Amino acid sequence: MNIVFIILAGIAGFFIGKHTASRTSLASPEHKQEARVASREALSERTEERKEKILDMMRNAREHYEDLKKCDLVEERKGIKREEVQELLDVSRKTALSYLNELEKDGKIIQINTGRNTYYRLDS
Repeated sequence: MNIVFIILAGIAGFFIGKHTASRTSLASPEHKQEARVASREALSERTEERKEKILDMMRNAREHYEDLKKCDLVEERKGIKREEVQELLDVSRKTALSYLNELEKDGKIIQINTGRNTYYRLDS
């Protein structure tokens, strides 16, 4: 008897869930397209904000380095590394590289070296 009740409850739950999902989902293709466009815009905006944050970090680091260099307090700093971008934005290695590659493609930064000795500096 318990097994029959469980099976009936499962079937009823399935149909109730299916009915509820169809009522709460985006009904028309137009709504789905609007949601896609809004998502792309939000992602693009977030990407641009993060790229600007990287550039700000690089500008600030360059200014700070120049001040320290005037006082002979620091050796030559070549630029920032991917790891610093990862830490700044709290993103994965791949995402940090993606942002750096986009900035390089935009002509805002340049990549120096490859492999473990890779760093990036402002293209000024």
